[in-house]
Amino acid sequence: MTVPEDSVPVQDAPPPEPGPEQRAAAPRRRLRLGDALWAAAPFAVGFVGLALTVLGFVRFTDTFEEIRAYRATPACTAAAAPGDDCATSESGRVTEKSEESDSDSTSYVLTVARENAPSARYSVGEAFYDDVAPGTVVELKILRGRVFELSYHGHRSQPPNTPYLEIIEFSALIGVGLVMVVASLFGDFEFTMALSLMYSVGVWIATAVGSVFLITVQWPLIVTLAVGVACWLFAAYLTYMTYEMF
Repeated sequence: MTVPEDSVPVQDAPPPEPGPEQRAAAPRRRLRLGDALWAAAPFAVGFVGLALTVLGFVRFTDTFEEIRAYRATPACTAAAAPGDDCATSESGRVTEKSEESDSDSTSYVLTVARENAPSARYSVGEAFYDDVAPGTVVELKILRGRVFELSYHGHRSQPPNTPYLEIIEFSALIGVGLVMVVASLFGDFEFTMALSLMYSVGVWIATAVGSVFLITVQWPLIVTLAVGVACWLFAAYLTYMTYEMF
């Protein structure tokens, strides 16, 4: 049986390629500004976190050197001029003694009345504590308005004079910077930043505790910085592993 010629379907020809003028006139898809900013956000957060970390370590170094210089300041001599950076001597009278015990140790505390400043409490060694009584006069060394040494008949005690406010400030910079650097490495950036707000508080506290120890013991600066950087890297690793769990 023969099919009529006019009933055979004819295949449509492919559409012609658009010319240059048509391609130029075709609308182009544009990347929205919000999408571009969101894609760049992890890089920006990582950069800012690294900058905060470096600034925190610079502040830590400044505080460390300030405490070292503070302890090394010589005593004033008779030839010292007003305004010279030296330690002055002053007498103080013990007004109260107290022992403060906890599960691990006992602290021996003296309350000392100064000549030109309010009374204050100072921790001393057990032998120092046993050799004085209320009314005993002790010698104080004063530097920039703060007592940095008590002495009596060969006993010496140096109050820590730890700059807690400065430690809180640069610990916040280091802790928040660490969390921001680690958070920038993850794809689910919105969730990671929400988790960072909670986690950064713990890193801040841990950094502050470690900084108090390092500033108090006063190891050589190169050793102190090496320990600080190693602790930062270890904390960053723990933070990264914590984020991986979520």
